[in-house]
Amino acid sequence: MTFIKSIFRILIGVLFGAASAVALTPAFAAFSSEGDTVTPIVMMSLVLLCGLFCFFAPSIRRAFGRGFLVLGASVFALPISAFLLSGRAGSEVVRAAEVGTEGFAAVGAGLAGVAVTGVATFIGLIVGSILLLIGLVLSLGGRREVVIVESRVRSEPTIRK
Repeated sequence: MTFIKSIFRILIGVLFGAASAVALTPAFAAFSSEGDTVTPIVMMSLVLLCGLFCFFAPSIRRAFGRGFLVLGASVFALPISAFLLSGRAGSEVVRAAEVGTEGFAAVGAGLAGVAVTGVATFIGLIVGSILLLIGLVLSLGGRREVVIVESRVRSEPTIRK
């Protein structure tokens, strides 16, 4: 039974790791170039790292919590990823612009970058916060028991006349 649970925890980790890699795709695209072989290795290492985090979790509930934490951190970083990608796309657009139209290309690329980063910020901060909160509740939360050892009624001293 422990073998089945460990396989299930690894599967949870791999699924959350793949979702985290998808959430960080804009950052990977910003740093990649044509014929780049490092970016797929980094993406696969993120998936395997999340699988290891969840494999070493003591329970399936904690594995889900760790997966949500990794996914939440990745989605929370989405605005930075979009900013990196829009900067890279803007520089490519300005570089490919014809002579005399570089200014218009720079303004258009800047406005598009602001729009993309704004939408990614709106989505990333809200969804990332929700995912991080779910991960914290699943990882740290649990049933707390309070045991009363002795229930003795204490009498306060009084002054007699």
